Amino acid sequence: MSDANLVKSDINGLVTAWGAPRGVDYDEFVVAAGLDLGWVSQLWTHGRWTATAVQQAAMAVTLGLADVVAVINSHVSATGYARHLPPMSSALGGMDEALRDGGGPYANWTLHGTPGAGAGAALAAQQYMDRYGATSTDLASIPVTMRRYAADNPMAVKHGEELTVETYLAEPEMMGPLRQSDFCEMVDGSSCLLVTTRERAADLGRPAVHIAGIQGLRSSRDNYVFFSRPGMGAGVSPSYDYVAPETSPALEMAGVTRGDLDGFFTYDPFSHQIWMALERWGFCAPGEAAAYCRETGIGLDSPLPMNTSGGSLAEGHTYGYGHMSEMVRQLRGEAGARQIVGAEALQWGTPWGDSLVLTNEKVS
Repeated sequence: MSDANLVKSDINGLVTAWGAPRGVDYDEFVVAAGLDLGWVSQLWTHGRWTATAVQQAAMAVTLGLADVVAVINSHVSATGYARHLPPMSSALGGMDEALRDGGGPYANWTLHGTPGAGAGAALAAQQYMDRYGATSTDLASIPVTMRRYAADNPMAVKHGEELTVETYLAEPEMMGPLRQSDFCEMVDGSSCLLVTTRERAADLGRPAVHIAGIQGLRSSRDNYVFFSRPGMGAGVSPSYDYVAPETSPALEMAGVTRGDLDGFFTYDPFSHQIWMALERWGFCAPGEAAAYCRETGIGLDSPLPMNTSGGSLAEGHTYGYGHMSEMVRQLRGEAGARQIVGAEALQWGTPWGDSLVLTNEKVS
């Protein structure tokens, strides 16, 4: 609120993707925070819903349901504060996904003893590597780059912890082809984004970041295993070479093309999801993302920097909301040593989920 020159009474809407059984629901939070709200929404806790939460806030202020909406989320891990909290401290804590009727959502089934996300991630990564000949050296470029970003991010869990290709390859494989550095860093952390109308934002005396384009979450039998791009599902999805369209609804709404983007952000609880997102959104053809990341790269010196805060792999896993905060910093020119020079338009897009295009005043 201080950053936006607002006070608590200005906020009359709230969106959160966090709630039972892994945290407090919106109503408990509102009471604890002393808020008086006229509109609330509570979604599902997944990185593929990150843009959807922001989209709901944008729709609420556009429709006049609220003036200022706080998109707020917190995460506590079983190794941190949550060890004191049931049900996270119980034997079943954090396994709510695996307890669903159909089993786990990652092409795995609870009865096989693989309730966690890592099982589906490993299956998708191995299938990609088998199909296209990608190697562990190709994959190494992703966590190595994220660690370089973390070196310039004091908030990153992995700040000051260098990673090279050699040290990465020296790590044992933990699950399929995935090594320790391919897994996100579980953290205790929170984020808050404030969404209001363009007119209200203009009066706040702060650099405005505009929600220029949005795209919803697709759902069909070909959009199930979201640790891979379309056609690369390790479970029920068919196998085919997905070719991304020339544009997307989010880009069209924003009035920009892929070539206009100064950076790309994606939900990255596992390294190989960078590959999948690049191909799903058309930055690379099927099977080309591995070589692209190794040869062209996704660092600040590349044509398309990605996840410049260090992402889930190095800053910490906050379900994509930390990425959104970083996108705002970049478009305000407040990212310091990891600033994308001249950043005007950034896209969020996951391998399977929603999309968002943010711009700043220069292109509004």
